[in-house]
Amino acid sequence: MNIISKQDMIEALRDAGFRITRQRLAIVAQMAGRLDHPSVKQMYNEINTSKPEISLATVYNTLNALVDLRLLKEIEFEESDNRFDTNLTPHINLICTVCGRIDDYMVKLPVRSSKLAREKGFETSDYCLEYRGTCNSCRTK
Repeated sequence: MNIISKQDMIEALRDAGFRITRQRLAIVAQMAGRLDHPSVKQMYNEINTSKPEISLATVYNTLNALVDLRLLKEIEFEESDNRFDTNLTPHINLICTVCGRIDDYMVKLPVRSSKLAREKGFETSDYCLEYRGTCNSCRTK
């Protein structure tokens, strides 16, 4: 898995001109290496307990900056908060439509970006592979 480290996030933010504040450090520390897929509100609630001065806007803006820098991927949800993924390796997200849990499914994908470029002349800038359904835990309840 290609999971971006805390130090890589800090350096990328600094290189992009962002000040590395205590709040941004807390956000990066909370996000780096996570295998779950938190929302902005979840991150805010987790950080707010130790840093009550942090704002929801700061969390939102920092996570979006990391997405823009291609250090996180944003998973869109139609009816609830978008979630963030630290795993940049091509994979499939298994999304439970009942509880909202997201699991990474690491499998060799059928079409690689290089193959699309070679065969179709299509240059890929992003991808999204998702399966939506019901997780085992929700099905057995």
